[in-house]
Amino acid sequence: MRNILLALLLLGSSQAFAWGGRGHDTICRVATFLVKEPGLKEYMQHKPQMMGHLCNMPDFYWKSLGGDAAKLGNSTHFIDIEVIGLDVKDITVDYKQLMTDFTGKPNKFKNDGSTIKSIPQEFGSSWWRADQFMRHIAGLKEDFAKAKAPTNFKEEQDNELPYNKLAYDMVVSMGLMGHFVGDNCQPFHTTADYDGYAAGHGGIHAYFEDQVVGQFDGDLDYLVLKSARAMKNPEFMKPKTAIEKMKVLSVISNKEIPKILKMDPVTKKSTLVKEKGMELKTAAERQPSSVAFKKMKPMIVTEMARGAVLLAALWDEAYASAGKPKIGAYKSYKYPFTVDFVTPDYIEVPKTEEKK
Repeated sequence: MRNILLALLLLGSSQAFAWGGRGHDTICRVATFLVKEPGLKEYMQHKPQMMGHLCNMPDFYWKSLGGDAAKLGNSTHFIDIEVIGLDVKDITVDYKQLMTDFTGKPNKFKNDGSTIKSIPQEFGSSWWRADQFMRHIAGLKEDFAKAKAPTNFKEEQDNELPYNKLAYDMVVSMGLMGHFVGDNCQPFHTTADYDGYAAGHGGIHAYFEDQVVGQFDGDLDYLVLKSARAMKNPEFMKPKTAIEKMKVLSVISNKEIPKILKMDPVTKKSTLVKEKGMELKTAAERQPSSVAFKKMKPMIVTEMARGAVLLAALWDEAYASAGKPKIGAYKSYKYPFTVDFVTPDYIEVPKTEEKK
């Protein structure tokens, strides 16, 4: 039967790609033109294509690895706000405290008597994941201060030069961080109803972020850049820390879900039936993405622009925290085709914990 999917009942988190490859690529490309720190801007203006590639790494490469990369990494792409039943503004930014306070408590989204077995797997952690890369970059400051920047062509191309290793590490971390900032400006990565089945809009996630985004012409980067440059002191830029900034952006993104659902051209609502520990899902029937695009286009541009503005600001902040190294001196042709999975460092996951 068309659009019928079987899934284990315990699956409660989205494994979809936020924004799809094109969306993440656009957000990170645009951010390279928004950085303000002169030393970083000099380097970034030549690397939009590389940053777009890095920002897709957590989806297109890490998710293919399986094992710990999936078990520990998949849930770092979202925040399922409704699981703990608090308003976003009331959620602590102390992740260990969050685990202490809500592990074993009722899952407020399921509302079926089940309890939260794992905050990392069921609630997610995209705010803290972005902050992890911020902290890592800041931790390079002392080594940068000791390392000597390349002074000639041979040194510029020496990938074993300590300074070049540090520069590569910093840039890769910036790109990886960009993925999770991008996740946070995609509304369906801020809700436990990530694919719309609770609202009768099943299948909305991929339809919104991939099919509708695919309707843009070749001017998507330009439209997002123009919107980003027009933003004046947005709310998500006011907090001091990266986690708090991500938190405020989540509030803004989450509030747009009802608007998106209203624009979704559904002709027949989705259904979800639970039988013997399984879920029988029938996606909603809807008109072609070209129909939704006409209404959703301005919203998508604005959402991506928010992500690019925040990402550029975090890149500037991270660069400054590393001592503003002369990154422009790093001219190696080494390209990060694949990057090893980075384990979340803000949680302790028991070896016996099951993947959500």
